[in-house]
Amino acid sequence: YKKYLSIIFIIVVLIFSFLLLNLINYERNIFYTIIFISFLNDSLAYLFGNFLKGPLILPSISPKKTWSGTTISFFLSTIVLYYMDYDLIVALLLSISLFLGDIYFSYFKRIFNIKDYGHLIKGHGGFLDRFDSSFL
Repeated sequence: YKKYLSIIFIIVVLIFSFLLLNLINYERNIFYTIIFISFLNDSLAYLFGNFLKGPLILPSISPKKTWSGTTISFFLSTIVLYYMDYDLIVALLLSISLFLGDIYFSYFKRIFNIKDYGHLIKGHGGFLDRFDSSFL
């Protein structure tokens, strides 16, 4: 079971990496926007979730992800993207995909029994956790 999931995980990461490399060659501004909005979304969710607390979304997958942090980061990320001249529908879809990407990688962290991707950013899941949401 875990063997198949690890293969799927690797395939998804490789496909995304290939697409991301093509994107860098095609349009650098989009690449930097994805990294920026991913960092912004994750940081906002972390800060507001810690500040406001509240009910957890999926405690078995992402034990500290709250509805309050996710909701506020979703709306603020959408507003930032909209003001960066993205269509409102595109901004909404990108903001939703940030949440789904974060849950996706949290799921694999639980399967492979990984607490953090690293220790560079203390108490926050590591450096990769800052932009794992951009992978979906």
